[in-house]
Amino acid sequence: MKSLNKIFFVSLLSILATATFAQSQKDTTMIVNGVCGMCQDVIETTAQKVPGVSAASWDVKSKVFSVSYDPEQTSLQAISDSINVSGYDTEYNTATDEAYYSLHKCCYYRDPKVVEDHK
Repeated sequence: MKSLNKIFFVSLLSILATATFAQSQKDTTMIVNGVCGMCQDVIETTAQKVPGVSAASWDVKSKVFSVSYDPEQTSLQAISDSINVSGYDTEYNTATDEAYYSLHKCCYYRDPKVVEDHK
């Protein structure tokens, strides 16, 4: 009986730990400007380096960036700021010109000709 109680207790703790972890994660989206796969690599890699981010993906066509993060460790604003530092505008903030012009020229998403060339 002690063994059965022990198994039940360990199982209950596992379920509670999983439920607590799931509740602490926040999933959300934001718009991030970019034009190509190279942009995608930079945006996703930059976001994943932010402590507390567990998943990040960006869709080239829709410009929708999806992120899962722990709000006790970071915020959507901090993630957006990180993406801005890498040179990309988000729906919340604009990258500095210095950061933007440090991108590869094929990633100049503010240039209508570059955007047209990627269609």
